Amino acid sequence: MTTDRNQQILGLIERLSKDARLAKEHALDDTARLLAMALLDLQTKLRSISPGELRSFTRTVANVVDFKIGTPRSGASHAETGENSKNGRRPFVD
Repeated sequence: MTTDRNQQILGLIERLSKDARLAKEHALDDTARLLAMALLDLQTKLRSISPGELRSFTRTVANVVDFKIGTPRSGASHAETGENSKNGRRPFVD
């Protein structure tokens, strides 16, 4: 059974996901990254994942996966100014 609160969180996740994709399409990397963090926060609340569980999971993934940072796939000619766009980091939203 889904509670009213969970329904509202699901609605937020849906709306923010669309906005994150749009930000990424327009090479708004910092904005897309912030929206991705908000989505992760909402998803952990929806599934009752504690901060400790999330930290443990991310440490495990970081120890197993070789992360490669590449160039943005969007092909947009304009990029947001700022530290992250200068060093080539991409948002976590796909």
